[in-house]
Amino acid sequence: MNNQRESRRCRRFPVKDGMIALDSVYGEIIEVSFGGLSFRYTAYDDMTAQPAEFGIIFGGEELFLENIPLNNVTDIAMDEEAGGEGGEVRRRGMAFGDLVPEQVVTLARFIRKFSLEK
Repeated sequence: MNNQRESRRCRRFPVKDGMIALDSVYGEIIEVSFGGLSFRYTAYDDMTAQPAEFGIIFGGEELFLENIPLNNVTDIAMDEEAGGEGGEVRRRGMAFGDLVPEQVVTLARFIRKFSLEK
């Protein structure tokens, strides 16, 4: 029963080794599309609740994509894992703002290189 049609405008790709940095928030990218991404992170009490407007995406030392315009879409607690050292594991969804052509090319390279689906 895995015949569900993708209801989003952009196809999502699960990611194997991507990271994102937003101010003081660092997270592991779960999935990415040309419209945005979702990532998992650990939230601590002293973190600012205000989501960043720009971020950095990187995959090891091979790929670095900075000043990505982002808009917060969702930020929910994940119940599958317990937080460590007083932190809560959360999942945040971010939509990309207006990307310049160079960012789109680098994002396509990131999806090609780090996507679990080939």
